[in-house]
Amino acid sequence: MKPNLVELEEENWHLMEPNDVVQALLTSDDGLTSAEVKRRREKYGLNELREEKKISRPTIFFSQFRNALIIILLVATAISAAIGNVVDAAVIFAAVLLVVTLGFFFEYRSEKAIKALKEMAAPTAHVLREGTEVKIPSKEIVPGDILLLRAGDRIAADARVFEEVNLTVDESPLTGESTAVNKDVSVLTGDVILAERTNMVYSGTTVLHGRGKGVVTATGMRTEFGTIATMLAGANEEETPLKRRINEIGRWLSVFYLAICSTIFVLGVLSGVPRLWMLIWCISLAVAIVPETLPLVITGTLAVGVQRMARKRAIVRKLSAVETLGCITAICSDKTGTLTKNEMTVRRVYAGGKLIEVTGAGYAPTGDFLDLENGEKIDPRESESLQLAFQIATLCTDSRLRMVDGGYKVSGSPTEGALVVVAQKAGLQKDELETRYRRVGEIPFERERKRMTTVHHDFVEGKEVAYVKGAPEVVLTLSTRIHRDKKGIEGLTAGERRTVLEVNDTMAAEALRVIAVAYRELPGEEKVAYTTEGVEKDLVFVGLFGMTDPPREEVKEAIERCKKAGIKPIMITGDHKLTALAIADELGIVSKPLSDENVLTGLDLEKMSEEELEGIVNDVAVYSRVSPAHKLRIVESLTRRGHVVAMTGDGINDAPALKRSDIGIGMNSGTDVAKEASDMVLTDNNFTTIVAAIHEGRGIYDNMKKFLVYQLSYSFAEVCLLTGAFFFGLFLLGEPLFPLIAIQILWANLVIEDLPAMGLGIDPPDPDIMERKPRDPNEGIFTKRMLHQLILMSAVIFIGCLVIFLKYLPEYGMGHIGDDVLKKAQTMVFATFILYEMINAFNARSERHSLLRVGVFSNKWLIFGVLCSLLLMVFAIQIPVTGRFFHTVPLTGLDWGIALATSITIFIAVEVWKAVSNTFSFNKRKPVLKEN
Repeated sequence: MKPNLVELEEENWHLMEPNDVVQALLTSDDGLTSAEVKRRREKYGLNELREEKKISRPTIFFSQFRNALIIILLVATAISAAIGNVVDAAVIFAAVLLVVTLGFFFEYRSEKAIKALKEMAAPTAHVLREGTEVKIPSKEIVPGDILLLRAGDRIAADARVFEEVNLTVDESPLTGESTAVNKDVSVLTGDVILAERTNMVYSGTTVLHGRGKGVVTATGMRTEFGTIATMLAGANEEETPLKRRINEIGRWLSVFYLAICSTIFVLGVLSGVPRLWMLIWCISLAVAIVPETLPLVITGTLAVGVQRMARKRAIVRKLSAVETLGCITAICSDKTGTLTKNEMTVRRVYAGGKLIEVTGAGYAPTGDFLDLENGEKIDPRESESLQLAFQIATLCTDSRLRMVDGGYKVSGSPTEGALVVVAQKAGLQKDELETRYRRVGEIPFERERKRMTTVHHDFVEGKEVAYVKGAPEVVLTLSTRIHRDKKGIEGLTAGERRTVLEVNDTMAAEALRVIAVAYRELPGEEKVAYTTEGVEKDLVFVGLFGMTDPPREEVKEAIERCKKAGIKPIMITGDHKLTALAIADELGIVSKPLSDENVLTGLDLEKMSEEELEGIVNDVAVYSRVSPAHKLRIVESLTRRGHVVAMTGDGINDAPALKRSDIGIGMNSGTDVAKEASDMVLTDNNFTTIVAAIHEGRGIYDNMKKFLVYQLSYSFAEVCLLTGAFFFGLFLLGEPLFPLIAIQILWANLVIEDLPAMGLGIDPPDPDIMERKPRDPNEGIFTKRMLHQLILMSAVIFIGCLVIFLKYLPEYGMGHIGDDVLKKAQTMVFATFILYEMINAFNARSERHSLLRVGVFSNKWLIFGVLCSLLLMVFAIQIPVTGRFFHTVPLTGLDWGIALATSITIFIAVEVWKAVSNTFSFNKRKPVLKEN
C-alpha cells in the first residue's frame, strides 16, 4: 500500500536520513513528474502564505455607490420621482448609473493591471523535475520538489538539505538571530530548536553563500513562516508622491466647491427656487466638479502605463518609481550583460611564456590556436602549460556546454562557459576530466574575493589538488611559483610578475576581460581544510585567458539619448581599468582624449575620503575593479551632489546600493535578494531598456498632468459660468439664471468628458520628451507654465459660454425670461460647453508643442473618445424624443456654426499662447544640477 503524504507531513524531518525523507515524500533525486506535481498542487494548493484577495467585479461596482454625493443624488432623485417628476428622475438616475459604470471601469482596470504587475514581479525558484532544472514561480512549488539553492536565492519553501557546498543561510527573518547559519546534511538527534536545525532550510530566509539541494517538506501555510504574510514581492499599491499631492488638492477643491454649492443652494431657495429642484441642481454640480475620481484615474493611468513598460521588458515593482524615473540624472550601470551582450569568447591565452590567439565564434567548440609571435598554427596538446591551463579553466567552473536544438548552449555563467568552450577546442572534455578529477570541495566566487577555488581528488595519482581562477592581480598575489613548459615549476620572480601584468594590461587595453588560473597540490593533512587560509596560498601560476564580451549594438544610441536627456551614464565593472576604459570609449560613455580623471578603481575609492570622492564624482564616468560596498559609496556621493540616481545590481551584496539609490534596478537573471531590493526589474538585462523605461516614465507623468489640466480647466470654467450667471440673474433680474440644468451638467461632465479623458491617459509622449532636462523632484504639480495654461483655458471657456448664454437671452434685464427662450439658450450653452471640452482635450495633449506638431490623429483612442462624446451630445440635442428628457431643443445649422466657431477660440488662444511662451521662454526649465 502506498504511503499517504498527509500522514507523513511531520515536524521531525531533521531527525531523518536524507534518503528516508526523499522516500517518505514519494519523490526522488530527479524530482517529481509533471503529473505528480499537478496532483500535489490540487491536494496542497499553491505555495502562498495567504490567499491573494480576488478582484470581485460586483464588489467594485457597488463600491461606487459609497460616494456620499452619489447617495444624496439618488435620494433626491427618488424624492423627485415620488412627487411626480418621473422623467427627470429617470434621466438623472440613468446618468448616475453611467457615472458609476465608468468609475467601475477605471477601478476594475486599475485592479487588474496592478494584479498583473504583481504576478510579473512574483518571486521564482529553481527546482529539479524529471531530472531537468526548471525555473518556476515560487507559488508553484509542491511538497517533494527538489529545490536548488544558490547564493542570493530567497528560499521559497521549507526543505531538508541533502546536498551542500559551503551552504550558509541568513535566518534572521525567522529566528531573529543575525548570525549566518552554516548548513549540512547530517542527521540531528534529540529535541532541537528551530534555530539549531542545521540540516533544514526555511521559507522566507536567504542563501548567503555556497549552493545546495533540498527536498521540500512543507509549502504555503504549512511552513514555519506560515503565519507571517511576507512573501509578496510585487508592485505595491502604495500612494505615490504625486497621488498624495493630488489627493490633497482634491480635498481642498472639494471643500471650496461644496462651499460654493451650499451658498448657491441657500440663495436659490431664498430667491424662490423650489427646494428639491435647487437641491438636485446643486448636488449635480457638486458631483460633476468635485474631483472625487481624480486619484482613481491617476492610479489607473499609472497601472496601465507600467503594464506598457512591462511589455518593453521593464517590470515596475513600486508605482512610485514611475514618477522618479522622470527625475533621474545619473544611471550607474553594470557592464557585463547590461552594456555588453554577456556572450564571452576566449580570444587570447597566455601560458608557458607564450601568447596564443584563439579563433572561432560563439559557443561552438571549433577553432584554431595561433602563436602571435609568428602567426603559425600550434597544437595545444604539445604544450603542458596550455593543457594545464585548460584543465584548470574547465574544472574550476560550474558551467556546462550542451547541444540544444542543433546548436551549442551554455548553462551557467557565460564567463565560465567561454572557458569550457576553449578547453573543448583544445580537446579537453569536461565530463571526462570530472571522471578522473572528482570535485570534493569548493570556495565559491565572491565579488569581494574576486576568485573561485575548487578542490579535486585525482583518482589516478591519489592526491588532492586545488584549482583557482580569478582576477590576475589577485591570483598573482597568492602565487609564489609559476609553471613553464619543459622547465616545470619555478619560483615566481618580480620580473616574471611584471611580465604577466604587462600581458594583462595589453589584453585589457584591447577590451578583453582577463581571467588568471593557478593551482596547488594539497598535502594529505590539509584534505579537509577547504578554507581560504588552508587552500588559497603558495599557488603555482599557470596562465591568463583574455575573452571578449562585445557591446550591445543598440546601447551606444541609448547612451547618446541619455546625454541629450540630461542624464549622466556611468559604467561600473569588476574588469581591469584599461578594459573598462576601452569599452566605455567604444560606447561613448567617455569622451576623447581619454583621461585618468574619467575612471576610478576600487583601490582608488578605498584611499579616498567621502569629501574627496564627492569632489570628483561628477567627473568620473567609469568605475573599475569595484565591489558592492563601493557601489554604495558611489550612490551616496552622487546623491549628496544633487543627483537622482538609478543603480543596477544582481548580486546579494548589491542590495544596500539598490535600496539607497532613488531607483534600484534589478536583473531578471539576478538573485532574489537583489530583485526584492529593487524598484524595477529588467527582464532582458539591457541598458537600452532602462532608457526606454525613463522615456515611458516621463510620458506617464506627463499624461497624468494632461488629464489634470483637462479636468480642472472645464471644472473651473463651469464653476465660474454657473455661479456667475446665478449671481448675474439674482442681482440684475431678481431671479437666478441657470445656463445648465442638473441633467445637462451630469451628462456633459460625467458621461461625455470621461471618454476623451481615457484617451489622454494613454497619449503618446511629446516628440522631444528625451531632449528635456530631468524633472526636479521638488517641483510642484502646478508649474508656472501649467497654471498659465489652466487659467487661459478656463477663462476662454467661461467667457465663450457666458457670451453664448447672454446672446440667446435677448430679453434679459427686461423681466421674466420665457421658458422656450431659456431652453434654447441652455441648449446652446450645453452644446458649446461640450465642444469646448472636445477641442480642449486636443489642446491638453502637450504643454509646449502645437497640436500640428504633436499630430492631430496620432492618438486614435482620443479620437474615438471624442467621436463617441459628440454622438452622445447629438443624441441629447437633435433627437426630439431624447431632447425632451434632457430639456434641450434641436439646433439649426446656424446655431451649430455659432457654437463651433465659439468653441474653436480655445484652440486658437492656446496655440497662440504656446507660440508666444515658447518664443520668450518665460518658463525655461533650469537644470537640476549645477555645472562644475
